[in-house]
Amino acid sequence: MTKKTNNTDLQITFIHQFKRSTRTEWPDKFRVCWYFNPETLDYIYEHKNEMFVTNGFVLSDGLKDQLPEEFRKKYFEPCERCLLFLLFELQITNFINSEEVDEYEFENVFGLSKRCYFSAEAIDDWSEQIELL
Repeated sequence: MTKKTNNTDLQITFIHQFKRSTRTEWPDKFRVCWYFNPETLDYIYEHKNEMFVTNGFVLSDGLKDQLPEEFRKKYFEPCERCLLFLLFELQITNFINSEEVDEYEFENVFGLSKRCYFSAEAIDDWSEQIELL
């Protein structure tokens, strides 16, 4: 995405299926939009293969620049999900809980409600998993 994108033409989809290859080196088939801001064009995307297994995460340059120096990178490994979700917890939960992401679609994809996925217990689990990295 570039800053030249016309914000009125943006189609934000929670799950996007690729019809052609992407710019990553991953065997991408699907992209999950965990966060998107149409004003700044900041985003967090999770890329998945045809088996819906996570290849990795991609951040916009704007979000990357907000990270502490030791974490400042554009691409994150699947095992770094917890780190990303804690660093951008507020942005992600606000986006997922907005009207941009349908409750039925979310539950159908992940088997959990939004409330359960972002519960205090889940966030505590993410913190514990980061300690294991």
